[in-house]
Amino acid sequence: MRIPSTGTRSSLLRPLRAGHAVSMQVALITDLGAITEECARVAESIGVTLTVLPPDSGGWQSASLILLGEDVREAPATDHADRILVVLDGDEQGSAWKRAAHLGADQLAVLPSAAEWLSGRMIAAIEPPTAPGVTVGVVAGCGGAGASVLSCALARRAGPDVDTVLVDADPLGGGLDLVLGAEQVPGPRWADLSASRGQLRPSTLAQALPRHEGLAILSWGRDDTLDLDPDVFDDFLAAAGQAFELVIVDLPRHAPPQWTRRCHHVLLVSPGRVRSAVAASQVAKRLSQSHPDVRLVVRDTGAGGLDAELLADSIGLSLAGSIRDDRGLSAAVDRGEGIPGGARLGRLVDRLLGEWVE
Repeated sequence: MRIPSTGTRSSLLRPLRAGHAVSMQVALITDLGAITEECARVAESIGVTLTVLPPDSGGWQSASLILLGEDVREAPATDHADRILVVLDGDEQGSAWKRAAHLGADQLAVLPSAAEWLSGRMIAAIEPPTAPGVTVGVVAGCGGAGASVLSCALARRAGPDVDTVLVDADPLGGGLDLVLGAEQVPGPRWADLSASRGQLRPSTLAQALPRHEGLAILSWGRDDTLDLDPDVFDDFLAAAGQAFELVIVDLPRHAPPQWTRRCHHVLLVSPGRVRSAVAASQVAKRLSQSHPDVRLVVRDTGAGGLDAELLADSIGLSLAGSIRDDRGLSAAVDRGEGIPGGARLGRLVDRLLGEWVE
């Protein structure tokens, strides 16, 4: 998956010129035009500059990844960059592996079949994976439980101090950008990412997503009708975990189990009412089958509502805390004013953020 690059092929494919020092990301050593075209197509799809060098030349020493064409007789001797032999579909695989072994190449890429794999190797070479940020899933126990408002409140509160992205993974939820009053902020939505192909660079993601008062957001366009492809979601979360310190995801109740498993922590939100509790208990069973850390947040609905501790015990979850039913906040959202920057929904938001991030 990728966000389309703003660079042109001529700006991303760079032959080495004599007398010019180059700070390179990925080096391709070959004189073969077909290999160059295929590698350039992969590099262009993720916005990576490809430096092309002739065989038996130097100049590759600063590369993070070295690609070798079939015309290379001797691979560069290096211990700081992987070397990958690139061949084309239709070439005899057995002889290609023998060639790779002879050159001492670390791996073999057959293009265009292995284009997505190679794009992933390029990204890993120039943006080495680090410890991922904390991912928190927020799920409503029933319609109108308040999960979207809690998700936005968590993200807004964390935003000034922690690099955070707010993710709307529920196509039927009405849109977190509306809750924030950020519907008109330009930038890609889920449909744009779903229409793309290939890997997504974390740095590209951080730069491209819409931002509202510094908070990165990924939501749905008003005309989007598609279901979210699980592979697209997985690729996005993997890149988001590298690009941001905190990822807050508003998950649908029907989310696949693998989506829940991608989260470090999961919060289930339920109003303190009997019918809501019955619905939430069904959702809790489903979530608990795929995640060991599901906690309940009870929305205090006032007089006649259920006790939060009793509700958590009846559902079988530990209680994360309670939030008050704020009619004024709901009215502000309905007017398109969003959640005020200082809204904390009580002390719960601060306490949870203190547990998750430093």
